Amino acid sequence: MPPAPARFVNPIPNPARYQKYNSVTLESLCEASYHGHIEKLEVLLKSGDADQIFNGDVNLHLTEVNALHMAAMAGQEAAVKLLLEAKADPHVRCVVPEGKDPKSGETAREKAAKFKHQSIVSLLKSAEEKTPPGWYQADGIGNNRKLYSEPKPVATPKPEAQAEKAQKEAPKAKETPKAKEAPKTAKEESLPVALLFPGQGSQYVKMLDGVKDVPEVKEMLSKAKTILGYDLLEMCLKGPEDKLAETQYCQPAMFVGGLAGISKLKSSNAAAASQPRCMAGLSLGEYTALCAAGVLTFEDGLRLVKLRGEAMQEAAQVGKQAMLSVAGLDQAVLEQCCSDAEKKAGAGSVCRIANALFPKGFSCAGTEQAVNELKTLAEKKGALQAKMLKTGGAFHTSLMQPAQEKLEKALLEAFPKMSPPSCDVYMNVTGDRLAAGTDPKIILELLQRQLTSPVLWATLVQKMIKDGITDFYECGPQKQLKAMMKRIDNKVWNKTQSMEV
Repeated sequence: MPPAPARFVNPIPNPARYQKYNSVTLESLCEASYHGHIEKLEVLLKSGDADQIFNGDVNLHLTEVNALHMAAMAGQEAAVKLLLEAKADPHVRCVVPEGKDPKSGETAREKAAKFKHQSIVSLLKSAEEKTPPGWYQADGIGNNRKLYSEPKPVATPKPEAQAEKAQKEAPKAKETPKAKEAPKTAKEESLPVALLFPGQGSQYVKMLDGVKDVPEVKEMLSKAKTILGYDLLEMCLKGPEDKLAETQYCQPAMFVGGLAGISKLKSSNAAAASQPRCMAGLSLGEYTALCAAGVLTFEDGLRLVKLRGEAMQEAAQVGKQAMLSVAGLDQAVLEQCCSDAEKKAGAGSVCRIANALFPKGFSCAGTEQAVNELKTLAEKKGALQAKMLKTGGAFHTSLMQPAQEKLEKALLEAFPKMSPPSCDVYMNVTGDRLAAGTDPKIILELLQRQLTSPVLWATLVQKMIKDGITDFYECGPQKQLKAMMKRIDNKVWNKTQSMEV
């Protein structure tokens, strides 16, 4: 059954819209907008069939800009008009570097003015006057919780229920009305606790040794052996280290390790394990968080993680790729270094921020030559650290597009069995909170972008703290997330515990 269309997205009539999920990405829309490929844009927004139509939100950001920003800055007036027809919101602003006021981000009109496209400035000024703000927050950045909210259907009471209601409401002699206790909300029933799940890089030989005999963990390991086709426990306990570090093996190990961390937490703080207000996971750890929140079953989650790891390892073998840990530079300075490194390395080079981990702490990824150039540039700019990482590839950059396409197909197959999360989940791609009960189609769309988008870890943790979370539990191997917490908020670091496995 095709998904119900979201009311805020593209009102241009086309019976093919929302018939099914397809492989048309936000990147395709932005590329056509920037280059002014009007025929392709017409297909994406107006005339395409079920396989070619763009079914997503035209206002979503690709990195720091969206399709309307790109068309405006490139002077593509026809593309701007078509995007406005598809209800691109002219009030939406660019995403700004961490630490800057979101309201300082430029609108599409300001982008056009900067590049002196006066006719587009006039066009967008008129659009701003005609389009009331409200789809997005006051700072102009997307708020998917508002965007995707649909009116709840009003149930028609059954005759028996109406009669019972009338009987209860009929006045009774000498009856003293009793005060009714308001039902508790999910927030009131939960604790101000967050469960955090690490990603690739926290694995080590002998992990799971201390929890392998816990009944829940034993059951997971038994199921994993069938799904994966090899003995995951044996690999975790015996290695060798190089093999466990391989992406295709490491990711299933970390997925099971994170869930095993919850089992360990249950023995020391059952309430925290069963009543957390929110969860989040770093990169691969996001799948662990979604499984723990009830969006995915263990079996479906592990199958997705298995395919994800295999696809990422395969994509990493195309050309020479590398990752670099950088600390001590502002994000804007590092982004400029990445851009300069790409230029120095030549055509086809990629060098981007892949993970924003803590204030002035990042990992960058791309083609090997460009990342080596970045190391030199970052050191010249005064970086406290610029260290090459032992990873399998340029994760969370455009070089992972082949892996993302394979993963998208598997996600679509798993989608009908996905459930709304039982607690809030803070997502890597946006850094924003998805409330408990959120429609899984929003989670699907964010997962479809995760492999080629930077992970906004510092942002989402800071938002958790701002939203009132006081206690944090890192569930899984080692203490890397707790170590980063010290850089994010030293006071909260004291309230962060690691459930090592």
